[in-house]
This record gives sequence, C-alpha cells and structure tokens, in this order.
Amino acid sequence: RLTWRKPKGENQKAREQALYEQLPYCDVADVFRFVNGQCQFLSALTPLQPRYAKKVADADSLMAVIIAQAMNHGNQVMARTSDIPYHVLESTYQQYLRQATLHVANDCISNAIAALPIFPHYSFDLDSLYGAVDGQKFGVERPTVKARYSRKYFGRGKGVVAYTLLCNHVPLNGYLIGAHEYEAHHVFDIWYRNTSDIVPSAITGDMHSINKANFAILHWFGLRFE
Repeated sequence: RLTWRKPKGENQKAREQALYEQLPYCDVADVFRFVNGQCQFLSALTPLQPRYAKKVADADSLMAVIIAQAMNHGNQVMARTSDIPYHVLESTYQQYLRQATLHVANDCISNAIAALPIFPHYSFDLDSLYGAVDGQKFGVERPTVKARYSRKYFGRGKGVVAYTLLCNHVPLNGYLIGAHEYEAHHVFDIWYRNTSDIVPSAITGDMHSINKANFAILHWFGLRFE
C-alpha cells in the first residue's frame, strides 16, 4: 500500500523563535512614521471641506484616528489612553477619514511596496502576477444597511463580509458586501476598480468566486481566472 505523509522539520518552532528574537520590538506609531517617511501616505488624507479647515491635521492625530478605528477602540478610548483630546480626534475623523482618501493612501503604500526589490520574490510564478480574492466575515454590534443574518457565520447576530483583492500579500482593493451576496459577482468589479500600479495578470479564489461568467469576462479583459 502506498502511503504519503508530510515531513515535519525538526525544531521548526525553535528556529522560528531564534529568527524572531533577532528582530527588535517596534511600536505601531514608529511603523506608521517610517512608512509615511517612505511614501507620504498621510498626505493623501485630505480634508472634506478644505475651505473651512482651520489648519492641516498633524500626523499624530491622523495616526491615532486610524489606529483607533482599525483596532475597533473608537475615538473615546483613544482619547483616554493618549494625550490627544477627544474633540481633536473626532474632528480629524470626520474631516479626513473617508473611503476615498483611505483608498488613495492605500495606493501610495501599495505602489511603494511594488517598487521594492524584494516584491517580485513573493511571486510563486515568475511569468504571472497572481491576485487572490476572498471574503472575510465580521459580526456587527449595531444593524447597518449591509448587515445581514447568517446562522453559519454569525449565529443569531448580523454581520458583513470584507471582500479583498490581494497580490503578493499586498491589499490592492477591498470593500464591504452583504453576507447574503454571492462573492463571485464581485470578482470583476474588485479587479476593475483597482487603482494601484500593481496589476495582476491572473485572478484566483475559492469556490465562492466561481460562476458561469467570470472565466469569459476576465478572458475578454486579458486575464486568466484560475
């Protein structure tokens, strides 16, 4: 009888631990400052009403608001744990954090990553640049327009799906869809609405990304769907 097993590397965890122990600890704010120094992504966060903006938002307030929203802490918790007043965080959030500005800022970071010499080494095919689409489910505390029931993922609660296009671990595009929506209907849209300089030549995904039209539509636009 023919059997197959995956060989286990000896002391794999020990080798990984030895590698990571050589890396210094770094605060999230320091990572933000370093990335902003390389690609100036914070400059993409422009005010909603530039005529009535009294002054340009400082980098610390922008970083604090982004971290507060990304970690789901909120501006009140961030104001209590930092030296930035709540009214400054709230006005910065209302004026500068919008989907359009975040999209431009994300493109700045994506383009800077694509310009790094190490970027091609993340591709597992030298002849093709693969992009992957997938949806991740998140429960919500308050009902929204896109929130839907899904017993499989949220139990008795509601939730949304964050649909994302990745390429070499870089998030190129993403938006929220309802849990009741079929992910395959958004494969072309999320690729077509990609505004970064990274353009995948092939799109891949799980079984939720397959329908009768995606293979033909992407082929018409010069892509492969695998």
